[in-house]
Amino acid sequence: MRLIFLLLATTLAADAAPNDPGGAAIDFLEKVRNRKLDLKPGGDTALAASTVEGKKQRIARRLERMARDLGSDPLEVAAVKEDENYAAVLVRKSGGLDPSRMQVFPVALIKRDSEWAVAPVPASFENADAGYVLALRRRLKILENWMLREQVVDLEKLREQSQQRLRETIRASLTEAELRGLTAEQVAQRFMRACADHDLPKVLGLIGGLAAELPSDWPLRLKAANQGLVVAPAAARPWRLLTAPEVPRILVHLEQETKSALISIACLDPSGAGAKSQTPRIELIHLELSKSSDGLWQIDPPAAFLQEASVDSDDDAEETLDADLLDLFPQKWSEAHPPKPEPSAEKIQETFVKTLRSGNLGALLRLSKLHGPPQPARESASKAAGLWWELHDPTTARHAMPLAFKPGKTNAAAVFQLLSAKDPDRFAPLLVYFERSAAGWFWTPEPAEATRREFAAWADTETARWTGEWKNQLMPDSAVAEIPAAAAPTEKEAEELVNQWLAATRQGDFEAALRLSARLDEADSQTITLRNLGFEIIGSRKGNAAVSGSYRGETWTAVGVTLEQDGHSTYPFYPVIQTANGPRILVESQLFAAGKRGRDFLNKTIFERLEKFTSVALASDLRKLYATYQAGLADSATKAAIR
Repeated sequence: MRLIFLLLATTLAADAAPNDPGGAAIDFLEKVRNRKLDLKPGGDTALAASTVEGKKQRIARRLERMARDLGSDPLEVAAVKEDENYAAVLVRKSGGLDPSRMQVFPVALIKRDSEWAVAPVPASFENADAGYVLALRRRLKILENWMLREQVVDLEKLREQSQQRLRETIRASLTEAELRGLTAEQVAQRFMRACADHDLPKVLGLIGGLAAELPSDWPLRLKAANQGLVVAPAAARPWRLLTAPEVPRILVHLEQETKSALISIACLDPSGAGAKSQTPRIELIHLELSKSSDGLWQIDPPAAFLQEASVDSDDDAEETLDADLLDLFPQKWSEAHPPKPEPSAEKIQETFVKTLRSGNLGALLRLSKLHGPPQPARESASKAAGLWWELHDPTTARHAMPLAFKPGKTNAAAVFQLLSAKDPDRFAPLLVYFERSAAGWFWTPEPAEATRREFAAWADTETARWTGEWKNQLMPDSAVAEIPAAAAPTEKEAEELVNQWLAATRQGDFEAALRLSARLDEADSQTITLRNLGFEIIGSRKGNAAVSGSYRGETWTAVGVTLEQDGHSTYPFYPVIQTANGPRILVESQLFAAGKRGRDFLNKTIFERLEKFTSVALASDLRKLYATYQAGLADSATKAAIR
């Protein structure tokens, strides 16, 4: 008696897969990796319509685990076995240079109308819409067994080949002959440079990857270096100290014998010294070097570099033991990066502003007074790093705006407003000092007490004066919207303006954004504009924004934007109005697509405020544009739900 196994067929999507099984398998795994796989019957797989809900959930969980295993490494087809309208494919994930991350994924496929569709369960035709009789079931079992057997064989082959590929990759950056000709100090310098450049092959060559006999802990070294330089670009400590672009580092000590050496690297992490302290201070990394049996120097990373989770060290104890090495940082740094003083007080203040705002802490250190007694110089370096981090911490956005400057014969002082996106309308004065030396003018992060006293009265007077005036200083280019307004800007003008605005807020550039804005001639307009700008900067730095369209009325041209943030979308609506300085965004009247009760209330408040301080006609014109925008979003959402 013939047993018939029948699963209900489903209709495949027209664009489900390429025409070859290998391409279809890669396409399927990419969708799994990006969490964009449609697992419904008729979607991106050959899932049978008869599959019960519990089984669908188990399949979905299995695919989620597969997505984590896939990671971000490139995929390639390793082997394909076809049997008429059925196929089995093996797909390799090479895992970069780390054999432990190499994997082989088996994928089963079914051909329908010249298109290949993937069975939803890896290495199996289970729950696929493949109606078949017992004889066909035997053929499919052969394909399934082939996948499971060859998966193991191919993975072993892949790992066997990996060591040779690894050596060839390393030799493209560093050869045995070149390494044999280096001194221990040169090896240390190259290691530091390779870490800073995230040059994994060169780092691997310098930690033993070229030795005739690999170090006994080589798998740990390889995995740790790969994790610290490639997998996690913002690596945890201690790799961060050697790889982060914002960390200045310098070799401060070397002891060398015939076959061994010890180096000490001083690092200044502006983000703070580990979990115990948020105050930047200089930290030391001690690394041992040894010679392999074939005479090649190699760095031997200590246990902290090989552990998956960083372990906090006793910072205070280490600072006491290594104080003499820590004190060498300013001197060694200045020898390798000569100071750049300025010829006058006015010039040092101007250069200081530009350098502080730049993304280069090293340039700021070259402008700082780090000469003199070692411990005060070390404290000055830490203070410089702390101030730089206040402006460049990626979790927030701050901006230093100069307010007042007083030069003297040998010293000078300046008052700044330190703007924060989290509290943009709060006055936060910052005092900085400059000092003249025989070489020229420097910024003094840690000024002498006599210098503070010299400028104390002036600083108090200026701080009091600017408490209520700093907003006018910040916003001279922020145009006041003219009422009644001129004709609406063109769609092109408005979209170009909003794109410039999005770029400025993404960079946290308060002044550039305010130059693109307008405000009403009302007492609270400056405060509302700054608060909205702070909100915009925080949102832009956490998400991706793109213009979706523009809407022109009589006096307004409003621009819709889609902001993707943490897996969610919001829809800002920027009102652009003509001013004496050209088109500008009225930031205080920015709207968002409604839906939530709180957002509806805020939008309503904005329209009421426009009616009160401009005109009913002006507010009505913007209302019409907003209604059109809202309706378009609702229509798009409905169409997407239907699809």
